Amino acid sequence: MKIALQGYALATTLALAAAPAWGLKTEVLFGGPQASAQNAFPFSTLPGSYGYESSRYQQVYSSSLFDGPMRIEELVFYPTGNLGATLVPARVEIRLSTTGQAINEIDGRPFDDNLGPDAALFVSFDGGSAVTGAELAFGGRPYRYDPSLGNLLLDIRLFGAPDGHTGPFFAAFAPNGTGPLVSRWHDFGTAFDDRGLATGFRGAVPEPGTLLTLGLGLALVGVAVRRRAT
Repeated sequence: MKIALQGYALATTLALAAAPAWGLKTEVLFGGPQASAQNAFPFSTLPGSYGYESSRYQQVYSSSLFDGPMRIEELVFYPTGNLGATLVPARVEIRLSTTGQAINEIDGRPFDDNLGPDAALFVSFDGGSAVTGAELAFGGRPYRYDPSLGNLLLDIRLFGAPDGHTGPFFAAFAPNGTGPLVSRWHDFGTAFDDRGLATGFRGAVPEPGTLLTLGLGLALVGVAVRRRAT
């Protein structure tokens, strides 16, 4: 006797088994308002007399602080100084990506070489608005990050940024500090150092039953395949 599972039923079973339920909200913090230093870039540009383009910024975060897969829905930075000043009046694009580079390996490389194959635009906006309050939060297109695939890379690009603009300052880690593992690589000044902006990642993690559902779905597929081969 042969029992064949129809193709559409097999596809439905796999889809249901593989689709996680992202119902539990979570937050992963790399520092916070209490971080030991402050920094303006990349949401400001340095005075034009410095002669730096100030148009791209990358920061890498250690995967070790993430407990597991996360759907990132919001990025948070923490204003600390020059409050009321405006963000750089430029087009700003923020991308997220996994990276195969270690924390201190992103320097000296073409920016695009640090991006992983899953790099995606998280949010884009026009700057120039004033910064007030304890948080600068950006909601964006949900990005699914799996720490087992590498560290997390933040990639910020500025288009049309003027010289001489000075905006608000944000909580950051001091060079050679003891904060969470981060580093940054950019196109102005010393270009690389073992510091970075304090950052919060808010979003969702899979429901505990997701793995059970996945296992059940795969078991059903296995039974169907065995029956078809009988």
